[in-house]
Amino acid sequence: MKKKSTSQSAFFNLRILTASVFCLLGIAVALFAQGNRTKQQAQTNRSAVAQDAPGTQTPDVVQMVGPVRTTTDVRHLPYIPNEGEIEHQPLMRHPRGHGAPPPAAPSSPYLQRLLKNIFRPTPTIPGPLLTFDGVNSAASQCGCLPPDTDGDVGPNHYVEGVNVVFKVFDKNGGTVAGPTTFNSLFAPLVGTPCSGQNAGDPFVFYDHQADKWIISDFAFPGFPGAGPFFQCIAVSETGDPTGTYVLYALQHEPAHTTWLGDYPKFAMWNDGGTQNAYFFTVNLFQGSPSVAFEGVRAYALDRASMIAGGPANAIGFTVPLAGVGDSYSFLAANFRTGDPPPTGRNEMVLAIDTPASGGVTLTQVHTRFFHVDFANPNNSTFGVGADHTPNAEITVDGFVDAFDNSFNTSLVPECLRRLFTRISAVPNRYGLVILIS
Repeated sequence: MKKKSTSQSAFFNLRILTASVFCLLGIAVALFAQGNRTKQQAQTNRSAVAQDAPGTQTPDVVQMVGPVRTTTDVRHLPYIPNEGEIEHQPLMRHPRGHGAPPPAAPSSPYLQRLLKNIFRPTPTIPGPLLTFDGVNSAASQCGCLPPDTDGDVGPNHYVEGVNVVFKVFDKNGGTVAGPTTFNSLFAPLVGTPCSGQNAGDPFVFYDHQADKWIISDFAFPGFPGAGPFFQCIAVSETGDPTGTYVLYALQHEPAHTTWLGDYPKFAMWNDGGTQNAYFFTVNLFQGSPSVAFEGVRAYALDRASMIAGGPANAIGFTVPLAGVGDSYSFLAANFRTGDPPPTGRNEMVLAIDTPASGGVTLTQVHTRFFHVDFANPNNSTFGVGADHTPNAEITVDGFVDAFDNSFNTSLVPECLRRLFTRISAVPNRYGLVILIS
């Protein structure tokens, strides 16, 4: 057995100790540098989110007709027909072509995409539990194309809206009430186009927190035309969609009475505190003397007041052309299920660019915060500055605006699927409801 050298062992231990000290110092320096980078990065991320202070913008306190209560439930409303067949003019930010798609050459990218779709693996999506026919063309009382289908599901009912009527089904697909014209539902809103001149773009959703149904469409004498242009809104008094409703009428843009609010989209947001509202957005189009895109308008309605049958206390902002950039059809985040938004969290309204031509790869989702203050409306803010530009940009994987120039439509991009737990989205003119989990 070889005898161990004491001096050699001490020298060896000293080297280990020295190396350990330098190693620890190196780790400390690395952690310090990483901490600084993380702190700087966090500061950079925070600085990228701009927020206007309360009282620095000028919201519109929108005058509305209502609340007006219906005295007859939906099943017994008197029938009020439409004035006549409605020819709905598709309104687009950028005009796009019509007609059949051109024939593709055998080696074209179109054929390659087609072959890829044919031979791709079959998705393992489970089949539907129940299917049944909704409102058909004859029952729609309009025969309009497209039907602008929209609807929502509650605990015991499905309510569908198409063009100028809505219908209530049970969960087995049986008819409970309707089809009922919007002219019948909104008849009590006398003095507005909602009483007799309802024109379509319906929206239906079920407020699961309040156990209420919200049904809406727009109304006007004709388009193109000088208006006036109104949004008609009904809030059920109970969780039964065949019961009675509280009605409201809101002019789309009081400062510009010849502007139509097209493509209305609603959302519900409730942080458990002051940020408790129904939000909706519309695309603004001048109806006279010529048709032209003018921007986007966003509204907040006092949800707590409305579900109690009180006034809507509407607050509105118009985003002008300088503020919308190359986007339109803003979509507000819609709380549908799961945990509610944290206290103090403002509503988020998202938009993507819509290029005049296809094939452009996009990576940004424009994000605006809508801070609402119904007690002091002048403290409400939307976006940044007088033009209400985005508060922040969300960078996502690149996507291409998937519109088909042959059919005047634009599909919802894949990127939005990643932003919400559940989103209710609608392609630009085809009325197809997509629920994504």
